[in-house]
Amino acid sequence: MNRLLLVLVALGMLPLGACMSAWVGLGVLRGLPTPEIVAVAVALTALPVAGTWALTGQRTWGLVLGTWAWPVLLLLAIPGYFPGELSDALATGLSVFASPVGRDAARMAAARGAQLADATPNVTGTARAPEAAQAVAECPPAFTLGDDQVALPYEGQGHSMIIPVQFGDVELPMLFDTGASFTTLNQRALSSLGIRVPSQAPVVTLHTANGDRSARLVVVPQVWVGGLGVEGVTVAVCEECADERVSGLLGLNVSGQFLVTIDTAGQQVLFQPRAGEPDRVIDVQPWLDSSATVTLFADGRGEAEATATNNSARSVTRAAVGIRCGTEHLAVELGAIAPGETASERVRLPRDASCQSYRVTLDHARW
Repeated sequence: MNRLLLVLVALGMLPLGACMSAWVGLGVLRGLPTPEIVAVAVALTALPVAGTWALTGQRTWGLVLGTWAWPVLLLLAIPGYFPGELSDALATGLSVFASPVGRDAARMAAARGAQLADATPNVTGTARAPEAAQAVAECPPAFTLGDDQVALPYEGQGHSMIIPVQFGDVELPMLFDTGASFTTLNQRALSSLGIRVPSQAPVVTLHTANGDRSARLVVVPQVWVGGLGVEGVTVAVCEECADERVSGLLGLNVSGQFLVTIDTAGQQVLFQPRAGEPDRVIDVQPWLDSSATVTLFADGRGEAEATATNNSARSVTRAAVGIRCGTEHLAVELGAIAPGETASERVRLPRDASCQSYRVTLDHARW
């Protein structure tokens, strides 16, 4: 009997580890510091198990009860309190614990976590995608004003203009926000689109009405306003930017690709594509690590080497790194950069350029 109980205790490490990983993932997806998240998750899952063992007089069956009952209950409760987030949370948490082994191990752990979460029952019994469809039905559909312009009627007034935005096959109600650089979605909306946030995703600070918030980023393949599409949109995961009416904010990285006119009398927003190739610095910059090194010679000559590494899963078709030395500003063209690859280019500086100190920027970029 004792041997059987010990086997059950060993097997109980599986739900315990899954529960701990899911709660770590929930924190990471919200941009919270990883060490603190891990500490809280360990306390939340392990301490009740230890307490159950102690209350049963440190009997083996008490340890079996603790390692199975408490973690399973916590795991099944996540869909009730965080709808649509279990799959991403478990995948993210497992990849965090596997990341010290290597990137491949982290990706494999994330895939296993997603499979396990998909097999977990939905204890709330709610369907999330129909909710989004029902909410957006309140917004009138877009209509065309010629070959290159569409009009999106909006709901609300003033700064609360809600318009329908298409993400793949899913239409979501979005708040049109001219002050937001990034388009944002909450975790529920991303789950309905089948998009998972990578554990190594870049983090930015968003200035929201409730204060500054850290947000992880993910690239959405395509976003449509009316019949006009924008490919490769970097989206920030922001719970505070959504409510019961909207799934997030439509930011400048989408609306800035168009000439936008707000017709308050007709209560509609007009979108018209800009001429030429649009600049996509807002979308590309978080995924591109750019740097430069300047070398000055005694005879007054100077050289600069610009380097950029593409950390995204999309190819960058153009990147220009800017180097500002005093009044001089050089834009170094790096050309195309494949996912995971690094590009560099060396250029000459103007003779006697004042480059003892310099500033590096990303001047132009597009997918």
